[in-house]
Amino acid sequence: MEERARMAAKRDRDFPQRILVIDDDRLLNTQVVSLLLDNGAQKVDSAYDGEAGWEMCLGGDYDFLILDWKLPVLSGLALFNRIRGVDRLLGIPVLVVSGLVQRLDFRLLQEFPCTRLLEKPFNHASLLRESVALHVEAAWYARNTERIGEIMETVKVDPDRALRALRGLVAESPNPQPVALLAARKMREAEHIEQAILLLKAILDEDRGCVPAISELGRCLHTLGRFEEALQFLRRADKLSPSNVERISLMGEVELNNTEPLNAKERFSEALKIDQENRRARHGLRVADTLAEMMHRPTGQHIKDTFASLMNTMAVNLAHSGQYSTAVAKYEEAFHFIAGKEASARVAFNVGLAYLRWGKTRESYDWFVESAKRGQGRFTKADGYVQKLAQQLDAASAAKKAAAEAEVAARAAATEAARAADEAAKKSADAAKKGEDEAPAVQHEQPK
Repeated sequence: MEERARMAAKRDRDFPQRILVIDDDRLLNTQVVSLLLDNGAQKVDSAYDGEAGWEMCLGGDYDFLILDWKLPVLSGLALFNRIRGVDRLLGIPVLVVSGLVQRLDFRLLQEFPCTRLLEKPFNHASLLRESVALHVEAAWYARNTERIGEIMETVKVDPDRALRALRGLVAESPNPQPVALLAARKMREAEHIEQAILLLKAILDEDRGCVPAISELGRCLHTLGRFEEALQFLRRADKLSPSNVERISLMGEVELNNTEPLNAKERFSEALKIDQENRRARHGLRVADTLAEMMHRPTGQHIKDTFASLMNTMAVNLAHSGQYSTAVAKYEEAFHFIAGKEASARVAFNVGLAYLRWGKTRESYDWFVESAKRGQGRFTKADGYVQKLAQQLDAASAAKKAAAEAEVAARAAATEAARAADEAAKKSADAAKKGEDEAPAVQHEQPK
């Protein structure tokens, strides 16, 4: 009985619990749902087209997805791109079940961790085996993501040690490449770009055709403003795996940075062929159209200033919708394009406002200071924020300092109390010993 209970507990631990099955074959869908429930899943939902599956992914709390590649309304390819484009869903295990995945589409699946292909027709045992393997892999990532974060904290202090630690973690992982790529991505997001590039080059030394590493290297170079080099790596990745909507859209944005709107339009149009509702590609296409029109229109304004204005407008919309990280990136693009001090002061102010709404007070303060400096009295909206945030930061710093001082004082008091207690105990022991030494001897009379 105990052995059976132990095996059941292990099965539950190794098996996904909240599953969404997205397949338009209703009979197969029903059979898969029953199989999963019989083998340890607590909850299994069904969707019968890609759009319904997408809505359920956004609204649900699933720890596993089973996805058919040939879906009505929204294709499996488009749905997979959407899922992997959302940070919250990036690491969720996805088991693609289909007999119709093209070779180049299969390369797309290989770009992401916790993703496998199970070709139809399949038997029950293979479905269960792949489900357990994917769930165990995802659990490893969940346990070790915190370790990657801890290693990130040492990058600036000792980059060589951090890289050694990351390589050790990669060697331990069930699927090494995705772990290394996750680490490189975290480095890029933390602005440790050069260290990320070193790690990516190490991956490419082992596997020159590793599409995710090539693609991430392009993103790093884009972050550094090395747009032509970035485009070379992104094109190389796209040639090997041409179905990644996020990468295609990024290529369009790099073309915009190079003021090549016609090339950008081609890229955004490619992305929209895969997913016609992709917001990033649709917005990019509108920007490319507008930029192309502006470049053919006689104007006294420098084209990059005009483009910066467009980036600023995009960022405003993103900030209003709560997408602060993307908004800040767009604002900063606009900031680097603008030459005039007053215009750049306005953009710097918008960056500060986005950071403030994001809850990042220190970054917000720095950008408001930049805005005030560039405004030079002509644009003064930032001045009040500078004063207000300076007071908040001072108060926070004072509170932090007071807390630290209180902790030091408490430790000192505890140390002094312990010392006094030790001294008192020692005195007491010495007094007791002295009393024993001075006590008169007991005289015993001999019996008569």
